[in-house]
Amino acid sequence: MSCKPVIVSMEVTDETDGVVIVIQPSKREAGKISVWLKDYKFGDLSMDEVVRFVAEQLTTILKRAGYEAKKTPKVGDTVIFKHDMPDVSAGAKGIIVDIEPDRPYAYLVRVGDVEVFARLEDFELA
Repeated sequence: MSCKPVIVSMEVTDETDGVVIVIQPSKREAGKISVWLKDYKFGDLSMDEVVRFVAEQLTTILKRAGYEAKKTPKVGDTVIFKHDMPDVSAGAKGIIVDIEPDRPYAYLVRVGDVEVFARLEDFELA
């Protein structure tokens, strides 16, 4: 099976500066993929490295276009409360100890020696 070159072009519609990535089989290293960013050879990478590189470039373009990547909170994450709640002041730090998605207040957060249930909009990730 021979691999064909791939061109990935990404840009924000109202901006002139975009990203063009050329991906092709490496002529120097067997099993590697040559990656070019516009006219600059980024390197000979493994498939996983190529995927990571393209994802980083796509993330940059999406941020420039105004999209925001939000991380989904998980057990063990540190959070900061946005506003006062019963037993918790705004700005207090806590740790998510449990998530019960079927509850209206799905996140159980430990703040000091107090545990409170909170909604996603009650806190932000630290």
